[in-house]
Amino acid sequence: MAEPIFRYHLMFRLDAPEIPVNVIALLRSSGPTQAVIWDRPTNAWAFRPDVATATLYMESEHALTRAVDRGTAEREALHFTTVPLPTEAELTEICREALPRWLRGARK
Repeated sequence: MAEPIFRYHLMFRLDAPEIPVNVIALLRSSGPTQAVIWDRPTNAWAFRPDVATATLYMESEHALTRAVDRGTAEREALHFTTVPLPTEAELTEICREALPRWLRGARK
C-alpha cells in the first residue's frame, strides 16, 4: 500500500481540548507548506498554509493539535463540516490550483 500523501492533524480550542474544531490536511513535501483546512466563512475546504503553519509550527495561544490517521480525520470532520473531508486526490488538486495564486498574493 502506498504511503499517504497527506498527514492529518485535528485542531482543538484550548478551552475545550477534547472536542475537535478543525482538520489540517498537510501535504508531505520538501517545498513550501501546502495545507487544506475547513474554512467556516465559506463552508468549503480551502488552501490555508498560513493557518497550518501558525497552528502546527508556532506556539499557539488559541489552539492545540493532535496528529491522527485519515480515518479519524474523516470521522471527526463530520462533526463540524457540511462537506466530508476530500479524498487525497481532491486535496492534491486544491493545493495544485491554489498554490500559484497564493504565491502571487504573498509577493505583493
